[in-house]
Amino acid sequence: MEVTLTSITQYLTRIATHFSRPSRLRFFLPGVLLLFFFNQFASAAVIGKVVQPFASYTFTADDNLLRIRDKMDPLPLLGTRNLFDMSHRFTGGLMFEKEISRQRLTANLNWTHTSFEKFNQMDNDLKSLNGNWNWFLGNRLEGNMGASYVQSLAPFLFQPGVKNIRTEQTEFINAIWRFHPSWNLNGRYTRYDLKTDSPNNSLQFLNRTEDRFEGGIDYVTSGRNTVGVLFRDTLGDFPVLVRAPDGSFTDNSYDQKEALAKINWAVSAKSNLSGTGGWVERNNASFKARNFSGFNARMTYSWQPTDKLGLSITGWRETAAMQLLTASFSLNTGVRVVPSWNITQKIRLEGDFFYQNMKFDRFSLLTDEALPLGIHNTLRNAAIKLIYNPYLGLQLSASVYNNHLKSDVSLGGFSANGANINLQYTYGRR
Repeated sequence: MEVTLTSITQYLTRIATHFSRPSRLRFFLPGVLLLFFFNQFASAAVIGKVVQPFASYTFTADDNLLRIRDKMDPLPLLGTRNLFDMSHRFTGGLMFEKEISRQRLTANLNWTHTSFEKFNQMDNDLKSLNGNWNWFLGNRLEGNMGASYVQSLAPFLFQPGVKNIRTEQTEFINAIWRFHPSWNLNGRYTRYDLKTDSPNNSLQFLNRTEDRFEGGIDYVTSGRNTVGVLFRDTLGDFPVLVRAPDGSFTDNSYDQKEALAKINWAVSAKSNLSGTGGWVERNNASFKARNFSGFNARMTYSWQPTDKLGLSITGWRETAAMQLLTASFSLNTGVRVVPSWNITQKIRLEGDFFYQNMKFDRFSLLTDEALPLGIHNTLRNAAIKLIYNPYLGLQLSASVYNNHLKSDVSLGGFSANGANINLQYTYGRR
């Protein structure tokens, strides 16, 4: 099948028509991505160039792999008070990348099986599929559209010892119009769906959909630095009502509006500053006292003093649903520091130091009874990783880490120490 500018324009016209009906986007996008994928795979795919198979194995040993809290008795839940366990994670998949004229198509399909040596009731399979079409129309209009599907085991951070399989689906489309050498208009729509599969459906109240609309304008300097403004509106819908202690039902749906300034600036030849900051208002369908208005910001500073040394520092203050797990939002304030050292061309040492304070509002416990949430939570993570690339496509890495949570909830926090080894091979990696 020959792909021409005319046929690409026809696709864009159809997309614009369907975009006026956002409910269709979740079904239309995967179809477009699959159409391009299979057409190009059948006619021009070359293993190792267009399609790159990959596989990996990860071994993890952890003295509290299920993140059991300090004041929990794990015996009734796990049948033992010894929390140490080891896990094996096997992953296989395909990466797809193809350029058709100026259009660029990418996709990633992978499957992962994780088995636990002691707590084998937590054994699970991860399924992941995502695709993206980086499209161009003329010299001034471009964007991306894509979709993803992920089915995985939810983290144990606020669900210690609970096997909760979550399914996340995301569809998005965005565009940038460079209507002037120094000015860009941009817009984006994202649809996010989360569903949970937990014992006795106890966590169904976490199911949600989010519709996010964004629009903004950027000023571009001659050095390609940008400053701009961004307006965002997120509509969160929780289809499962929650019973409060007084017997009434509450709706955790919300509407969050943001007016943000953003910047991406090369401070020097070796450093860069980027981020957003501005005013956020969040209105909730129930518990109006939960409403929030205040300043949110996230900034990242990157510094590359030499060819071998690097440093990235990120700081933030923002409202967020913790790891997309809780119906209530928290006000998160934190910092992450990631230093790196390229010891040789094949050996790299990385650090990852993370601190975050999560403050849930005082009404959280009314609707999140199934989760051990305190009002004040402090999470500290520290990790060091050594990466070795003996040749292109093959990577061996080893890391050690400490995770620590301090919480004022009655069950307390936890402390966990662990190490893992990962071996990954990608055929055709360039």
